[in-house]
Amino acid sequence: MAKLYEKAWNKTVEGLNEWKKDIIINHPLSTDRMHQDVSREVARDAARLAEQWDEEFKGKVTTPAP
Repeated sequence: MAKLYEKAWNKTVEGLNEWKKDIIINHPLSTDRMHQDVSREVARDAARLAEQWDEEFKGKVTTPAP
């Protein structure tokens, strides 16, 4: 599941407009209210995407066998 969260995080951040991406990448520990709101929004969206993927892939093999 952690891999799904990481993949969802990367996909979510990749799709952000430049000013939000700047906040996530360059100000991850900011105490500014706007920065925190953007960070929460992105984290929430990424978590929802990962959980959606988890439901879609339930019972399916997503990694090829060696």
